Amino acid sequence: MKIAFDVDGVVLRSIEIILDYINKKEGRDLRADRLTMWELEPIGLDLETLREAVHHMYTRTGVEPYGGAVDVLSRIHRITGEPLLFITGRANPETAQRQLEALPWNPTMPEMIVSGGKRDKRDYLVESSVDFIVEDDVRYLKDYLEAGFGVGLMLRPWNRRAGVDATERFESWADVEQWFLSIWHKS
Repeated sequence: MKIAFDVDGVVLRSIEIILDYINKKEGRDLRADRLTMWELEPIGLDLETLREAVHHMYTRTGVEPYGGAVDVLSRIHRITGEPLLFITGRANPETAQRQLEALPWNPTMPEMIVSGGKRDKRDYLVESSVDFIVEDDVRYLKDYLEAGFGVGLMLRPWNRRAGVDATERFESWADVEQWFLSIWHKS
């Protein structure tokens, strides 16, 4: 089974950097654990400030990973012997690759492929012959499922209330690892 991983909101804690920038610029108190949706425009943000915040996050050398992400991804790479596949909605996937490469891989950085460029990742999933994607953005989950892809929804504050179907739901990277080991042993 070929698995792809989204980057922002799944591996990298990108939203915290974006919100911190917005909070400093606009004097707000936005926090990731209070978000109820991925879209930030509806909460009254100035679009230019939002663009600046996202650009600020993209230009950073490193972004903190979610707990367990690096260890689980390293184990998956060791077990499969295949490069890790990341598909990002970022218009410039090289920014995601740079930040993924900067993570504290132990003992060495695994081989990885980073692609993407649009929020709707179906074309990239097809091009890469992906069977399953771990994603946090619910916007296209139904489309992925209808196209025959398995979807693991990484549960975050902004998607917990979304009434969307997913093949699997993950509370943490430990859940991803447990799921992966269960399917790997069956193959």
